[in-house]
Amino acid sequence: MKKIIGIGLIVLFILSCKNYVQVYGTGVVNLNVENDYYVYENDSLKITYTFWNEKGLMTFAIFNKLNKPLYIDWKKSSYIDNSVKLNYWVDEVSTKSTDYYQGYYYKGPLLKPGYVISNSVGVSVSSTVKVERITFLPPKSNYYRSQFYILPNNHFLLDKNTQYKEVPRSDNPNKKTKIYEIPYSKKTSPLIFRNFLSFSMSENFEKEFYVDNEFYISNIQEMDERHFEYKKLDESVNHGKFYIKDENGEIVKFTDFKKGTSFFRFIPIKSSVESRN
Repeated sequence: MKKIIGIGLIVLFILSCKNYVQVYGTGVVNLNVENDYYVYENDSLKITYTFWNEKGLMTFAIFNKLNKPLYIDWKKSSYIDNSVKLNYWVDEVSTKSTDYYQGYYYKGPLLKPGYVISNSVGVSVSSTVKVERITFLPPKSNYYRSQFYILPNNHFLLDKNTQYKEVPRSDNPNKKTKIYEIPYSKKTSPLIFRNFLSFSMSENFEKEFYVDNEFYISNIQEMDERHFEYKKLDESVNHGKFYIKDENGEIVKFTDFKKGTSFFRFIPIKSSVESRN
């Protein structure tokens, strides 16, 4: 009996040392992919999207291609999550807006494509600003926006029979690890999300035009956190005995899964496929 209890405690200890992560790939309708970013472009503007962040972040840059100003009406623009409309502009203070969106609202710094809140990549130094209803965008200039999380509160339970591949673990290639993966079409996807934006070439919006970009989760990969992100030895210091650190002395973590078209979530151990099998 004591032996069984001892084995059980060892298993629990091993599981408690492991964390898991899900990486979400996305698909699009009528958008191009450039340098791992989604791009929408017409004669007037170019919109570049990136989602790479924990929980996913609807981050985009709008570039005015014209030789005259462009105006964006945020009251007539929305982020849409599985048909649920979330407004970019509400006539309330930020704290009330945060409560209203129940976790979707992002309160961090304004991000640019290539910057995310992650030890893997770095942090934007831009500060948040009060949301304006009408944005004036000068000719040949960019405007950046990051306001809503794509998957703020939930993760997905993969079926116990989800297919997997076994690969060398990133932090220790001498050990094997499993990557579970399930693909989706737009029809079967658990999440379809859209970015609907209203534009005009005049401040009074006499004539408006709209951009409606649509995305969906196209696959989910689930893996050991030690495979998702890992540390690297600093070969320039003491013969590589120490890990690479940032300017604040914190150990930097790297990932091979980073893409502007993807995002990730850390999940509870009990939710992982391995713990349920």
